[in-house]
Amino acid sequence: MTSTSASPSLSILLSSEELQARWQHLNTRYFAGSLKPIEILWSQRLTASVGMFACRQGPKTFYPHNHREIRLSLPLFEQLSARTPYAEQELLNTLAHEMIHQWQFDVLKRRPDHGLEFLRKMTQMNRSGEVAVTTYHSLEKEVIALSKFAWRCRDCGRLYRRHRRTIQPKHHHCGACRGPLEELVSPTQLLEGRSTPYLTRALDSSPRSAGSTGPGRVPEQLTLALT
Repeated sequence: MTSTSASPSLSILLSSEELQARWQHLNTRYFAGSLKPIEILWSQRLTASVGMFACRQGPKTFYPHNHREIRLSLPLFEQLSARTPYAEQELLNTLAHEMIHQWQFDVLKRRPDHGLEFLRKMTQMNRSGEVAVTTYHSLEKEVIALSKFAWRCRDCGRLYRRHRRTIQPKHHHCGACRGPLEELVSPTQLLEGRSTPYLTRALDSSPRSAGSTGPGRVPEQLTLALT
């Protein structure tokens, strides 16, 4: 487990071994053991979503050179576990969600999304009653509490909240409609009655992912679908 400034005493903050044990159980029960081992990390920086499946290269890159990992939001789960006894169930649901993305990547050899294959696998897993996988989490208040910056799409009105100023309107478009984004002054005043999407993101060290622009280049579209 990644180190933090204070050693968390909450039972929800499981060790790496405990997280791997839950991953192995889900892998055996719902994926017939087909998923390859993966690192599961507590992330202090992940504040816009409870979980994320991250990969540095495409799904057809030869393993083990293709590094991928599952990240869980330490700040959000700390807040969640302080207000509800069901935080561990939320953790299991989140892990199961990210494992469907891993299955898309490892087994189907496709980039993770929330399309038909995801929905079919989600429905199949939810029939067991052990997990309740969704495409949206319900931690809107926790996300807002950690957000210092916010942007709104000028076309469809969708909000994007971040703990750091990582969105650049000159280089990014709305992930829903590709409309232009504008930074808002006070993100804490923006409360919506809908759930916040998980994040699914492919990490790429190329200049394109860094937000560089060139002649005729289309601004990068934000990928804000459930990690």
